[in-house]
Amino acid sequence: MDSFKEQLKSKRFLNFKHSIGDGFLLVWENSTTPTLYITEIELERHNINKHILPQLGNFISFIQSSTLEELNGVRNFLYMEIKQNKAVFNKIRKDSEKEVYEILDNAIDDLQILLVIDRVSPELSIGLSQIEKAINIKIRKVEISRFVSDRGEEIVLFTDSEYIEFEEKESLDKEFNMYSIEYHLDNKPEKIVDIVEDILNFAKERKLKISPMKLYIGIFKGKRMVFSIVPRKNSVVFYSKVKIKEMKPSNLNVRDVSNIGHYTNHLPTEIVVNEYEQLPYLKEYLNDILNFVEKMK
Repeated sequence: MDSFKEQLKSKRFLNFKHSIGDGFLLVWENSTTPTLYITEIELERHNINKHILPQLGNFISFIQSSTLEELNGVRNFLYMEIKQNKAVFNKIRKDSEKEVYEILDNAIDDLQILLVIDRVSPELSIGLSQIEKAINIKIRKVEISRFVSDRGEEIVLFTDSEYIEFEEKESLDKEFNMYSIEYHLDNKPEKIVDIVEDILNFAKERKLKISPMKLYIGIFKGKRMVFSIVPRKNSVVFYSKVKIKEMKPSNLNVRDVSNIGHYTNHLPTEIVVNEYEQLPYLKEYLNDILNFVEKMK
């Protein structure tokens, strides 16, 4: 890790506004929506106001103000690092069924922060919560504790804030107050914004409830979410309530993700849209979904 950090220090574009990250975590379980985390490893005893929060603040500043050149620099640096390890390079290609460069390029669009720490104190929890609410930034927290049993066995326990959020199923009203459509469309290309807004107008015409969440925009018919929207840099990903075997859309890029982790885990079908010409087919499919759900009542 020390040698890796020295490499980060030698790269101007990886010197995240005067802070050096401890590494990166690339998550590609769903290759359509990979995520790249700037990872910081800390200890509870470190000073919150003088060390931990300023360090994370510099990462946030980079994410919010980085230029295309700087983001491309991060992508290219990581690609060359991964390429040097043939086993890892080939595993990513095999598991994702995509090229490593493509995965990294897509993941840069969802650059986030991961804090790994032995314990999130109440003071730190409050500080992180205030930051997340104030500027709509996502900070994933993983707490890791190590114990040794009386028999000398090492036990490692961890909690992951992302899974806790899903399991607790935070009230929708609370999430509505925190996130907005603009939050999801900020800094997205004009074509992506147009595609999302077109579908949102479709939802309004059908009198559906539009609910921006932390990781996606949920579209509800009554109390039932019928599909969700995840805007990306080069595409818009939709997740549908209807399984492919029950209804397969035509002329759309679709796949079964019922056994793959993704932002809306309870919706089993993924549709990727990146061109205006796909919108009529998508609307036709969404109309079919609504009719299908209506018949299920």
